[in-house]
Amino acid sequence: MECFALHRYQKKHPVLVYWDANALASEHATGIVVYGANLLRALQQYDDLEFTGLIKLSRLKRRHFIKRHADLKIKTYIPPFSDWCLSRKAVYHGIDFKVPNTRRLPRVVTVHDLSVFETGLSDPRFQQRGMDNNRYLINKLRPERIIVPTEFGREHMLQFFPEAHDRIRVIPHGADQVLQLADTPAQKLPGNLEPGNFILCPGSVEERKNGVRLIEAFENARGASSQLLVFAGGQGFNHEAVYARAKVSLARDRIFFLRGLSSAQLVALYKNALFTIYPSVFEGFGLPIVEAFALGSPLITSNIGAMAEVAGAAALTVDPYSVAAMRSAIDTLATNSELCRSLSEKGKLRAAQFTWQKAAAATRDVYLELAA
Repeated sequence: MECFALHRYQKKHPVLVYWDANALASEHATGIVVYGANLLRALQQYDDLEFTGLIKLSRLKRRHFIKRHADLKIKTYIPPFSDWCLSRKAVYHGIDFKVPNTRRLPRVVTVHDLSVFETGLSDPRFQQRGMDNNRYLINKLRPERIIVPTEFGREHMLQFFPEAHDRIRVIPHGADQVLQLADTPAQKLPGNLEPGNFILCPGSVEERKNGVRLIEAFENARGASSQLLVFAGGQGFNHEAVYARAKVSLARDRIFFLRGLSSAQLVALYKNALFTIYPSVFEGFGLPIVEAFALGSPLITSNIGAMAEVAGAAALTVDPYSVAAMRSAIDTLATNSELCRSLSEKGKLRAAQFTWQKAAAATRDVYLELAA
């Protein structure tokens, strides 16, 4: 086991941040990987911060994946034995709902959402465990700061953990990571897809993404009768229901599911879709919203929760529980090119408000506050 030397800082020495690198040991660019990699890259521009990634033994075999996402010095972390080696003058940041059980140093945790507290959105076999883990994290481990990405996320957390109100900081995610790929050589669109002949639904196929209602709305949208519907993402809780609904849909020959896409391929889908639709019933933030905005894809999204907060006035918003409202919105965008152009421009302006530089600056303030 590699032990960490204790760091003694003078005033001008950078603040050491122990970074939970376990989530970055992933083959795929999941939402948490996108968050962790882009936030870290922006934070590393500050000379008054330095980072050491910590990884547990069970993830060691996957540590080579970290290099895909981040340039980070990695050390093995074996709790509770490694805790005494952590510098008291450092800060720990858990980017994926976890912090060490120690008071040796201040700890920051990012809680992306508390969807496990919502009935029917998570696998019942794991929902209780998820709720218990979050209660243990917030009430027992009591990290000194809790980062959430939206005001909705803050209010939702306070419903269950009102005593955490003074520890919560709202720091929105960025969107500009997709712009780095926007000017790369054009990717060949898969299958029968051609520019403008499909509607894109990004994100994992799961219960809270509302795919069953979307399929029903799509098959009844006369204005989109020549369009394809493309789901682009992995599989989550109850994805089987979405696949089953697609198989019996009147539009089944026009519904496609794409998995294992690279970031460049996903960017190509955003840029070539007639528009993007993201009718989720619950999100902590909703990265696909700002990704669509940044790439100029007109957007339909939900008029509730974090989706409405992040979208602002730059999207066509609908009641995600109303198939009729969703169908009407699809018809509207599929037949109104002027509205599509207007939403595309509004989306780009909205996306400019969400940058990883802003997120990093606010996160740095949290670190320096705790390290003072």
